[in-house]
Amino acid sequence: MDAWGRFRPLEERLHGRRIDLPTLFQRLADHVADQPPLDYHARRKRFANWPLSDSAMQKIVDNYPSRRRFIVGGSHKASRIGTGFSALVWSRLTGSEWRLAPDLQPLPRGGVDVVDASIICSLQGRDPTHQPFYKYLHELLPDYASAILEGEDHQ
Repeated sequence: MDAWGRFRPLEERLHGRRIDLPTLFQRLADHVADQPPLDYHARRKRFANWPLSDSAMQKIVDNYPSRRRFIVGGSHKASRIGTGFSALVWSRLTGSEWRLAPDLQPLPRGGVDVVDASIICSLQGRDPTHQPFYKYLHELLPDYASAILEGEDHQ
């Protein structure tokens, strides 16, 4: 709606570009229909208690391609980053909200502040100022979750 409360035509909102909406929606519907069905309930049951182990996180840190270590193992920051990464991996595995991850259940007294929002934003790649280590974890996330789904041992 514009400033006067009227609906503006879609073309106007698309900066004058005309698009073929029926074709666009048909392409979207075809894409969705081509996706294999996923049983997210079964995935949530399978990974109901899945946490990223400390040893698995340590392997990830050790494989970081830089000599400069961003986090020191066992530190409070390392723990928060590990919990955040674990929650995001679990989210990818189950198709669920990361706040529901087993690592965060039951919710601590401080809520999800155990993993602060800046860490999650950086791990999701939404923070343009994120450190190289966060970028490394962000890029690792999809492949790591896929490997777990394919049955590779990452425990």
